[in-house]
Amino acid sequence: MPGSIGSPPEEDIFITLVHGLGQAKMIRNVIKVVDLVSKFDETPSMKIYNSILDVLVKEDIDLARKFYREKMMESGLEGDDYTFGILMKGLCLTNRINEGFKHLAAMKSRGLIPNTVIYNTLLHALCKNGKVGRARSLMNEMLEPNEVTSNILISAYCREGNVVQALVLLEKSIGNGCVPDVITVTKVIGILCNGGRVTEAVEVLERVKSSGGSVDVVAYNTLIKGFCKKRKAKIAVGYLKEMERKGSLPNVETYNVLNSGFCESGMLDSAMDTFQEMNTAGIIGNFVIFDTLVNGLCSGGRTNDGFKILELMEESKGGSRGRISPYNRIIYGLYKENRLTEAFEFLSKMGKLFPRAIERSSRILGLCKEGTIGDAKRVYDQMTEEGGISILFFVALFFLASFLFSPISPVGQ
Repeated sequence: MPGSIGSPPEEDIFITLVHGLGQAKMIRNVIKVVDLVSKFDETPSMKIYNSILDVLVKEDIDLARKFYREKMMESGLEGDDYTFGILMKGLCLTNRINEGFKHLAAMKSRGLIPNTVIYNTLLHALCKNGKVGRARSLMNEMLEPNEVTSNILISAYCREGNVVQALVLLEKSIGNGCVPDVITVTKVIGILCNGGRVTEAVEVLERVKSSGGSVDVVAYNTLIKGFCKKRKAKIAVGYLKEMERKGSLPNVETYNVLNSGFCESGMLDSAMDTFQEMNTAGIIGNFVIFDTLVNGLCSGGRTNDGFKILELMEESKGGSRGRISPYNRIIYGLYKENRLTEAFEFLSKMGKLFPRAIERSSRILGLCKEGTIGDAKRVYDQMTEEGGISILFFVALFFLASFLFSPISPVGQ
């Protein structure tokens, strides 16, 4: 019996019990904790009520609201900011946005001022449901919008592709001393770079830094990618150096982006130098960077260098992991350099790594030689339907076949 205990349990004991029952999904028993507290001639505290309400909201918002009305309000407790925040969270989690607005109005009618967390919860739900305009109007009601408020709305504008409003709100937020977090800033930089507005992206980066905001390697990588996309990889290198000076160390993605930019611009020596710099920095290359380099070198007439990178990939911890694309690129490079005998030798070596692909490819070549192009096409279609084989491989095969089985060599055409 409770009366036999020298002193009643402390509040934290009951809260721990509530959490435990909640984790065990014993929801009805959670509600009974109120009665258990009363048996010790104690009045349940607001903290205990809120703990119960928080568990109920995650399971059943209607049950939570009933508990609020019948247990809390009838005991004379209207609740505090945390209470109303929990209820708003429950309504928004179930997308009952209109009821969320009614909840907000009910608070105001009682003379309560909704705090920033309650507003932000409703703002997030509005933006998640594509009602960004309504969210912006609601923001204007807030007495103290904070960084989270800015993050929610700016991110929503970025998802919509509304870069103008994103920039307007970003500038307004910084002016009010609410610098958005690095994730939000990176989204703005990304949307600008994707639209080719790299100069403006740089301005955003500088504005955030000068306002005390943080910028990480992901933000710099996004900007570097923007410059590479505009064939300005040399400028992008400058931001790699700046990133290092600011204490954000480049990662393998940084070098992936730069190498891709150099290769697309035909600056193969710079791509190789960047790859060497990455190795010197102790950053382990992944499949993407090897594949990109092999492609750039082979497409640029430097298949021998492509071979060297392929060998480094094979010696690396990850290797190709069964992916055929870098090998395809070697074959294509050999074809472009008219080294067809070497291409066939390399193709036969590939049979050990990709026996199924090589066997079927040989069938295609044989069918082409026999002039039964329709049958060759059917084998090709079957392979592409099964997936896992690069189209470039078959482009190379086609070129090889056209050379071998045509009376006129493509060289000199």
